[in-house]
Amino acid sequence: MINGIRTSLSGLLAASTRASTAANNIANAYNTSKPAGGDTSTAALRTSRAYVPERTVNISRQNGGVTATKVAVTPASLSVYSPENPVANEQGFVNVPNVDPAVEFSELIKAKHAYKANAAVLRTLIETHDTALDIIQ
Repeated sequence: MINGIRTSLSGLLAASTRASTAANNIANAYNTSKPAGGDTSTAALRTSRAYVPERTVNISRQNGGVTATKVAVTPASLSVYSPENPVANEQGFVNVPNVDPAVEFSELIKAKHAYKANAAVLRTLIETHDTALDIIQ
């Protein structure tokens, strides 16, 4: 019983982490920053103030449950030609976070379903516990 509760709670926390990460990525998807360095066509392009998007990786625990870990997306940003942007460099390029809003919304949907499933398991475990106590009395 305790292992079931622990497993369900870890699933709830993992789903919450997944939703939070996706929401942060969506909120910062259109933040721009000035590219550092002169060559905007190389993969070595780095930014000084850019938002670094993250993704959530779930790792199974040995005794049951899951641990959600945030991992930085690589490459963190993409260089886009936008000379009218106020932070564009001399060549007219800006960096935007490597975020696909459609993917992030699908992550939110997955997190919602995972949260609902783990909450249902937790409710069932509690009902089973209550029934067992009623039988004993």
